[in-house]
Amino acid sequence: MTILANKTAGTVQRAGADDLQRRLREGLDKRGLDATVEMLDGAQLMDRARQLAGERDQTLVVGGGDGTIGAVAALLAGTDGILGVLPLGTLNHFSKDLGLPTDLEGALDVIAAGHVRTVDVAEVNGQVFVNNSSIGLYPFLVAERTAEQRRRGVGKLAAILPALWRSLRARAWHRVRIVAEDGKGRQHRTSLLFVGNNFYDLAALGKRADLCAGELCVHVVKHRGWWRLALLPFKIALLGALGRTLDPGDIESLRVKALTIESRRRRLRVAIDGETVKLPTPLTYRTLPGHLRVLAPAPP
Repeated sequence: MTILANKTAGTVQRAGADDLQRRLREGLDKRGLDATVEMLDGAQLMDRARQLAGERDQTLVVGGGDGTIGAVAALLAGTDGILGVLPLGTLNHFSKDLGLPTDLEGALDVIAAGHVRTVDVAEVNGQVFVNNSSIGLYPFLVAERTAEQRRRGVGKLAAILPALWRSLRARAWHRVRIVAEDGKGRQHRTSLLFVGNNFYDLAALGKRADLCAGELCVHVVKHRGWWRLALLPFKIALLGALGRTLDPGDIESLRVKALTIESRRRRLRVAIDGETVKLPTPLTYRTLPGHLRVLAPAPP
C-alpha cells in the first residue's frame, strides 16, 4: 500500500507537512498497516500516481482535496486498482458523500478495515470526474480564484470573495443547446450549467445521498441578472431550511444517463472536480456505473 499526500492541500498546509507525515506514520504503525508515505506537490503526486496505477491490484491511498482525489480516481477508474481517500482538502465533497469520517484517525480506520465498494464515475469528452463538471460562472470563478491566490499568496478561502466579485461583473454566460439521450434538444441561455455524477440535492445544499445510481444530474441556472444570481445560493439555503424547492424560473433540472452540450464556441472553459480546462465542443457527458473501486465505511 502506498499513501500519496498532496503537501499543498489545505489541511496539510495548516498542520505542516512534516507533522502530518509523522501523524500518518504513527497511525499506520498503530493499526499494523505496512505502507509507505510520500509527501509530494501536485505535479509530483500525479507523476507518481501514474506510475503506481499501472501496477496490478494496486491499493493507492491519496490525501488531498477533491481535485487531487478526482485526478487519481480517473487513473484507477475501470481498473482493478483500489482508491483510498484521506480528506486533506478544504471542502472534501467526495469523501463526505462517500460517508468517510472527516478526521484523519477516522479515515485511517476505514483504510485499515479494508472494505471495498464500487461507485460510479462520469466523464466529459473522455475526461473522468467523481464529483461534478460545469460551464459558465463556476469555471470562471475558479480561474479568477487561482489567479488571486498567485497574486496575493493566500489560500482558497481568502481569495474567493474578490474572485467572486470579478466573476459576477464578467459576462460568463453561454448560449447552449442541450441534447439529452432521447435525441431532443433545447436551447438555453445560462450563467451556470452543472453536471453531477449522480443526483445533487439543492435542498440539502448540494449533497449526494447515492453514488451508485448510474445517472447524471443536470442543473441549468436561468440567466435572470447578476444580482439575482449572486443571491441564489442564499435563496437555496433558505428554501432548503423551510423544506421548499426552488422556482423552476431559477433552475431547470434533469436526470439522464448521457447528454451533449452544443455551443457556437469552438472551445469552452470547463470545471472538472474543481479544476478548469478548455475542451472542444460539443461536450459529451456520460455516466460510467461501478467503474471505481474505493475503500469506504462498511454498510451498517
